[in-house]
Amino acid sequence: MFRSGVKALLAIVAAFGLVLTANGPAMAADTWKYYRSGINSDNWDIELWRDGTLRGWGSFNADPYGGINPVPGDAFQACDQYADGKGIEVRRKFEGGSWHVMASTRGVSSPYCTLWETDNMPEETFLAVRVCIVEGTHQTCSAERWTWA
Repeated sequence: MFRSGVKALLAIVAAFGLVLTANGPAMAADTWKYYRSGINSDNWDIELWRDGTLRGWGSFNADPYGGINPVPGDAFQACDQYADGKGIEVRRKFEGGSWHVMASTRGVSSPYCTLWETDNMPEETFLAVRVCIVEGTHQTCSAERWTWA
């Protein structure tokens, strides 16, 4: 009788622990925010927010602008604002093509923004831009945004 009571109590405790484990706090999902910027709105800024904190962003600038610190055209920049061992990458692809990393903070301590990396594309080139958070071979990427160079 004693053994069956102990077994029943252990079964109840195990079931309760399983319920607590299954209903533990979930990881907050990534939130990607997309902004068009510039006079012609061909530029994209894509931000990654996690747990209410801006983790990083990537930018594509279609046409050059600025005077003292000019920003080049056809340029990509990645910024990592959170020291979690992960990096931020900005990628681009052309229609029917594959993704290419254009700017990356992989392997650099945060906070850090890359210099503007230029691609010198012909005018009116149609391309997609997306931003990824990366660590080793793992990556989580934003949706792609299509624009013109």
